[in-house]
Amino acid sequence: MPEISGIGAVNVEYSHFSVGEHRERGFERRESKPDFQTDEPVITVPGQLVVTSRLQQHTAPVVLAVNDQLDEAPGPTWDLVASVDYQPVYQGRMAAFDTMNGPARPARESVEVFGRQAEPGEPFVDLDPSRTYRAQVWSQGRSDSLERLNAATEHQEWDVPEGLEAYVIVFVPSGTQERPAPSETGSRRERMARTNGKPPLNMR
Repeated sequence: MPEISGIGAVNVEYSHFSVGEHRERGFERRESKPDFQTDEPVITVPGQLVVTSRLQQHTAPVVLAVNDQLDEAPGPTWDLVASVDYQPVYQGRMAAFDTMNGPARPARESVEVFGRQAEPGEPFVDLDPSRTYRAQVWSQGRSDSLERLNAATEHQEWDVPEGLEAYVIVFVPSGTQERPAPSETGSRRERMARTNGKPPLNMR
C-alpha cells in the first residue's frame, strides 16, 4: 500500500514550487540551480525537484507519496504531468516548499489519494537514501487552470481560489546506489567552528 503524507498548501510564485530534500548536519550543500529556460514541466537538480505551474501566483495543495507501482495514478481524476529520475543526495527526507517562504503549511481540506484521505498536515516522506527513484508528478486542474483563473477574473472574482491546481508527487523505487554519507571534514560552518572555537557571526 502506498505511503502518503499529509496534504500541505504551497504558495506558488513565479510559476513554480519545489519538493526538496532536507540537508542534515555534516553534509555539504549540493549546488542546485534550476534551468528555468527549459520547457520541461519538472526540473531536476541535486536534492530537489522543481515543479512548474501554468499560473504565475496561487496556492496549490500538495501531497507526497512513496509507492512500489510505477504509473499507478493516485485516483481517476489525476493526470500525469511528468516522470523523472531522482536520487537522494542527503538522507532522503523530502518535503514540499513554497517558492519563497520555506516549508508548506497544512492545507485547509483533505483530498483522496490512492483510495485514502490525505489529511491536512506536513507534506513530507522519507526516502531510502540507498535507493534511486522514479518521481512521478500527478495533477488535478492543471490542464485548464489558466482558463478557469481568467474566467474568475472576468467575473471580478479577485481572490484567487486555492486549489486551481493540486499535485501529488509519487516516488517509486527504481534501483540502488551507494548511500550518501556526510563529508569527513563536515560542513563549512562546522570546519570554521572547529578552527575558531565557534562559528562566524553570519552562520550562528
